[in-house]
Parts: sequence; C-alpha cells; structure tokens
Amino acid sequence: MNSDAIRMDESGGSRAPWRPWGLARGGPRRRGLRPTRAGAYWLAAVIALLATAINYGNNLIFALAFVMLSLWLQAAWLCWRNLRGLLWHPAAPAPVFAGERIGVGGTLAETAGIRRRALRLHAGSEVSEAVDLAPGSDARLEAGVPAPRRGVHLAGPLTLASSYPFGLWRRRVALPAMEALVYPAPAGEAPLPLAAPVPAHRQFAADNFQGVRRYAPGDPTRRINWRVYGRSGQLVVNQFDGAQGGEALWLRWEQTQGDAEARLSQLSAWILAAQRDGLEYGLRLGHLRFAPRRGADHQAACLSALARFDAADQGSEVREQMPGIRDQMSGVRGLD
Repeated sequence: MNSDAIRMDESGGSRAPWRPWGLARGGPRRRGLRPTRAGAYWLAAVIALLATAINYGNNLIFALAFVMLSLWLQAAWLCWRNLRGLLWHPAAPAPVFAGERIGVGGTLAETAGIRRRALRLHAGSEVSEAVDLAPGSDARLEAGVPAPRRGVHLAGPLTLASSYPFGLWRRRVALPAMEALVYPAPAGEAPLPLAAPVPAHRQFAADNFQGVRRYAPGDPTRRINWRVYGRSGQLVVNQFDGAQGGEALWLRWEQTQGDAEARLSQLSAWILAAQRDGLEYGLRLGHLRFAPRRGADHQAACLSALARFDAADQGSEVREQMPGIRDQMSGVRGLD
C-alpha cells in the first residue's frame, strides 16, 4: 500500500475517532471494485451480441456490442474514481439505552476537486441515505444500528460504498469499526429509596444551604430566617451542611430485585429519576463506588458503570447468602 493510501494515519493504523482516514487508492483496506448483478447481466448481453454479430456478420450488432462494452468499462473507471481522494472523519457514537438505535457515522470530505455522487455508509445491514459532494465540500453520513442489549457494542463492519454511475459497478472501502456504549434500558416500578438517605459528604463547598427548621432555644440568632418570619410569623432557622455533609441518596445493587439485567434496569431508572428531581445521589455497584453528586457528567459516569458491569463478577447471590464473604471477584471495568 502506498504511503498516501491512509494519509492521516501513518503512525500504524490508529483507530482514534478524531483521526481522519484517507480513502485514496483503496483507503484503510481494499474491498475492490466489482460489477453489480445489473453489471453482470450487461456484460452477458455484450457477449451475446458479439456472438450474434460474429454468427451473422452484422456490423450494426458489432457496433452496438462495442458501445455497450465501452460504457461498461467507462462506468467501472468512474465508479472507482468516485471514492478516490475522500477523507473520512469518524464521529464517536453517543451512548444510547438498550432498545434504541446507535447513530454511527461521521463526516466525509471531498479533497480532490471532483464532484461525487450517490455515496452511502453501510453499517452491517443498515444503510445511510445517499449524499452528493460538491468539489471541496463535506457532508454528514450516519446509519442507525440497533442496540438490543447493554454493554460495549462494536458497530460494524463499516463500509463506504457507491455504485455511481448506472449501477453497473460497486466499489466499497472498509472503514474502522466504532465502539458505542449501550446503557441498560430504564425499567422497574420500584420508587426511589428515599426513606432512609445516608449522610454523606457533599461534593460542593461546605456550608451549603439545606433548608429551614423550627427555631429551638440556643440557636444562633444570625441564622434566623427573618424573611420567613415576616411572611408567616414563625421562627425558623437556616440549616447548612457544614463540614459533615448533608443527606444524600445512595443507590445500591442490594436495593433491587430480580435477575442481573432487571436490577441494572432498575438502577438505571433510579438514576434518571434522581437526576430529573435534582437530587444528589451516589452509586455502589460491586467494588465500584461513585460519591453522591448531581449533574450530567455524574449521570453519564453512573450509567456507563451499569453498561460495563459484568454480572458474573458481582456474585450477588453468594453475597446475599453470606454477607461476610470477602469479595475476591474482579473484572468490572473502573471508569477514568
């Protein structure tokens, strides 16, 4: 393969999602140029015409056969050129929940000053909409891949294909497969375990406002909420978490019921509910522990842990029967 076959990946074929892949002279891997079924029938018709022309000595049939053959060969060259010199910039797929579709795709850039037509991205049996590229332009290509179960889903094989013009030939260029994270589908009817929140140090600065309570003799007067007193006539004092931390919600494997997937789906539903209600929550899952926080990053970290969780390493049934057993299992991926 020539040095410019993968122009932006000369360091050994890295599949980092931010590195564009050059598609000159075959791209990352050659998939070849092959006639389609229509192209095979076209060639068979040319052969039949030639046999007829030879048999009858008919110059008009000879002319028709050679015109058809020249069109067939010209279509092959145009189809090959249609994918040459493109740059593929893959985009990391966004995490989805089980049962949804993974958006696999990226940006295709034209760099050779040639108009390109009827370009499609194939992801397994899924095919994107066809796009055309003007010289020097780019376009987004995306195919939806089903995600039937949680975990790390390898979306592929990915190929860029075109059968332009006439549909007589098809050229395919293999692209690097993409990994997508699939969260457990939120399910379960159990409410959030709010009855007994566990005191935990908050992740924000100390002395966060926690609410108000009735005034008790000995409370410092500087903490009396005079605004509430002016409206209702009741003495209440402001509460702060201080350095000890306030009450936060812990979500644990032991609080759920059912098989491993049902438990993970319930935890997923609880995480979404706590995030929606603006609660601080933590997650304990095997030997993984996420301190109570709130926010989109915390939610993504907890859901990612559920997606990557190996139920076989949890040994939940053994721990429920023998609470004092030492956990010697491993294999659950920690998060960065």
